[in-house]
Amino acid sequence: MENDRRSTLFRLVRTAAALLLATFAVAADTTASRWDCGAVTDAKSDTRGRVLIMPGVGNTRFHLAGFVERLERQLPNFEIEVRTWGTPFHMIENLQAEERNVATAAEIAAELAAWRGIHPEEKLYVVGYSGGGGMVTLVTAALPDDVKIDRLILIAPAISPDYPLAERVLPHVNELVANFASALDLQVGWGTRAFGTIDRKNTMSAGAVGFELTDPKLLQYVWSADDIPFGHFGNHMSYLNRRWQDAKLMPTLDPGSSLEQIRARWAQTCKGT
Repeated sequence: MENDRRSTLFRLVRTAAALLLATFAVAADTTASRWDCGAVTDAKSDTRGRVLIMPGVGNTRFHLAGFVERLERQLPNFEIEVRTWGTPFHMIENLQAEERNVATAAEIAAELAAWRGIHPEEKLYVVGYSGGGGMVTLVTAALPDDVKIDRLILIAPAISPDYPLAERVLPHVNELVANFASALDLQVGWGTRAFGTIDRKNTMSAGAVGFELTDPKLLQYVWSADDIPFGHFGNHMSYLNRRWQDAKLMPTLDPGSSLEQIRARWAQTCKGT
């Protein structure tokens, strides 16, 4: 009985925290409008391809709706899909289901390999948010030796900082891997220390401290106070802020942006009006 009460209390606290963070993120979006960060480019690309997005451990799609809308504007000739990988709202269970997650990653990798065989000239971008960032890392690592994606975008990924990207992931990526991290992100900092990462290590994840690896194809964006005017306050939900996404995330998904151009966009700041 005591364990049941504790479990119920934990779920209530977790839900309340999630709602609070979501409210905070919306408020940040409103606050950001009081800052002048320059014009946001909305150039459409004629490039054809596919974007596969995997959400966080909650396995819901609604919180990514704004991001998908921006992708549809920027990449009108891309097939865009949000792929869930676990049971909706069973966060800890989804995070810790190692055997199921590895099997799911292998299935998705096989599907991407088949797609690549049919569309060898089109772009293939894979994006993961939070727990989904850990999952897309496993998906990329599970690709056959002769199959590559073009870009891997990791947003606060719940994967360990020492995950062997050089051996398992980078050989499957043509252009770049972009990792977004914040030391203030409790979910992928304290949360993965307590409950583990997707690759089952109890440590602050690469979504909090970045990857240990240095490689020319690996771009790492580390949150700083310069992100506050863009509506990102360092927490997990702030990655969903529209102004921050336009300024920092969307350039990594622009087929016309090179690594140098992405770094230049990341260096841009804005000031209060």
